Amino acid sequence: GAGAEVADFVSELARDAEARLEGARGESTSFAGGLLAGPGAGSRAGLCAAAVTDALHRSLLAEAFAAVCLVRIRQGPAKAAEAVPAEAEDSNSDGKKKKKKKEKKKKGGIGKGSEVVLAYLEAACAEGQGGDRLNALCPAAEGEGAAVGTAIDLPRALRGLSKATDWALGDLGKFLSALQRLIEANQPRRKPKIAKGARDMLPDQMKIREGVFSKVVSVFKKHGAVSIDTPVFELRETLMGKYGEDSKLIYDLADQGGEILSLRYDLTVPFSRFCALHGTGNIKRYHVGKVYRRDQPQMNRGRFREFFQCDFDIAGTYSSMVPDSEVIKVMVEILTDLEIGDFQIKINHRLLLDSIMAVCGVPEQRFRPICSAIDKLDKSPWEEVRREMVEDKGLAPEAADKIGEIVALAGEPKEMLQTLKSGTQGALLDLRGHPKAKTALEELTLLFDFLEAMGALDRLSLDMSLARGLDYYTGVIYEAVLLGGNVGSIAAGGRYDHLVGSFAGKDIPAVGVSIGIERVYAIIEAKLKEEAQRTGVPIRSTDTQVLVCSIGNGLQKKRMEVANLLWSAGVASEFGFKPNPKMGDQINYALEGGIPYMVLFGEDEIANGTVKIKDMAERTEVTVGLSDLVAEIRKLIQK
Repeated sequence: GAGAEVADFVSELARDAEARLEGARGESTSFAGGLLAGPGAGSRAGLCAAAVTDALHRSLLAEAFAAVCLVRIRQGPAKAAEAVPAEAEDSNSDGKKKKKKKEKKKKGGIGKGSEVVLAYLEAACAEGQGGDRLNALCPAAEGEGAAVGTAIDLPRALRGLSKATDWALGDLGKFLSALQRLIEANQPRRKPKIAKGARDMLPDQMKIREGVFSKVVSVFKKHGAVSIDTPVFELRETLMGKYGEDSKLIYDLADQGGEILSLRYDLTVPFSRFCALHGTGNIKRYHVGKVYRRDQPQMNRGRFREFFQCDFDIAGTYSSMVPDSEVIKVMVEILTDLEIGDFQIKINHRLLLDSIMAVCGVPEQRFRPICSAIDKLDKSPWEEVRREMVEDKGLAPEAADKIGEIVALAGEPKEMLQTLKSGTQGALLDLRGHPKAKTALEELTLLFDFLEAMGALDRLSLDMSLARGLDYYTGVIYEAVLLGGNVGSIAAGGRYDHLVGSFAGKDIPAVGVSIGIERVYAIIEAKLKEEAQRTGVPIRSTDTQVLVCSIGNGLQKKRMEVANLLWSAGVASEFGFKPNPKMGDQINYALEGGIPYMVLFGEDEIANGTVKIKDMAERTEVTVGLSDLVAEIRKLIQK
């Protein structure tokens, strides 16, 4: 049929374009060779340019012709525009919008600019043949005849298209100028977009986020941490070499005058640079700020390219495992206070991982790449991780199998320690004798005793598969996950004793944790929305406790006076901007905003020096003197 004929014709066009491109390559080679041969070779420049231009134009023709035919086949036969009576157009604007959406969907979702380009190319193909000739390409609808219009002359259509896309012969220049004017005119009406991996926060969402931040920061302060801030961008040299394979996710900035900069990937490396620069010595700090990663976003799982981190770190020289235990305790307190559900903290030791690598026969230069593969076991099955170790990273199969036996071990911390200390078979026996493993097991034993004293040990699981891919970790590492959830880790951290030293030349031991606040926020938001839907009580976006309302006209100034009285007493209040609001509108505003109390008055109340307080939840109303309003409102709020 017509479709097969077009396919053969376009295939022939493509072969011709490829042949011309090959000829252009030959001309280019000859031209380059002539330049190397010496003076006088520039005479071939014109031939070379003409051959390249012709080949590119032929390739453009093949693609444009194929696109025109395919779009017409997909959209179906073109129909003449039907006139719409003016009265129908005025009376049914909603219907028009729906019809436009339906038509756009039928057209394959192309916009106005693309539609103009298509119309120009179709007109060129049908020049001198009739505007409906392309309809012959469309398959006939069921029950209709075999043909949909008169067949189009394909070679003639190609000649028309060739002329229309030739800058010298056709009207391409005029058309592109007109298209540019259309795009510029349409720009103010075009709906703006947000960058991939980022998002706007609505007022109710910000209210939830503020509540989450408040709980997190209160725990940080309860443990005596101080707050600092660092720039969102750093010198690229500060960040590079700190994140292993994840370094490719760092956002680099354009050169802005001699300094090569990147957006910060996390808050830990900037903190280490901060300690080295300011010589802080012993410090317990928290930091809440945005970080940036050129990762593949998964918005529904709380993975973004721009997101907040809430970090708590202790840097300086202290007794073994004392700061580590407090950092983990802080993580447990925060996740408990946020009430996001049951969670577990997986814990391991970097020296233990290095020992496993050594006793299983992994070359030292491959420790970190193999650890990075092990770190994927929470997302991928062992078979896939083993394949990556052996095929992609060149590890011996027998070494991978030995690793597989150990990384499958996980369980209650003290029971796992006993298993690792008393193992008598295979790699476990070799592990017991490794000096780094001995150090790691001693530190973990001390850490678990401290956490037991702090009431935080029951949340932990000693998991040999936890590796944490970042290069800077040197000791204990940990990661919190929501049990029964599918959001990945919600908090993670570890000890990094040499990171500050990479900037200062002198090591300052440090340990910290980062709360994955975006994932935590997503869990809390989903719960609150579900509760709001169940109870009918909206998620509040303000702290307003009182809406000051009036009955009658000309009382806006009095509403302002009463609102000011409440503001002076520290009561969050609003008075409404309409000069003469209707009572129904004021009640609806209070209900939609979840405002718990209304203060009402009219001319009678003003004359008597009283106001009415309406409890929106209890649906009760009391009358009090204006002088007693603040005391009565405070009593209701405290209740």
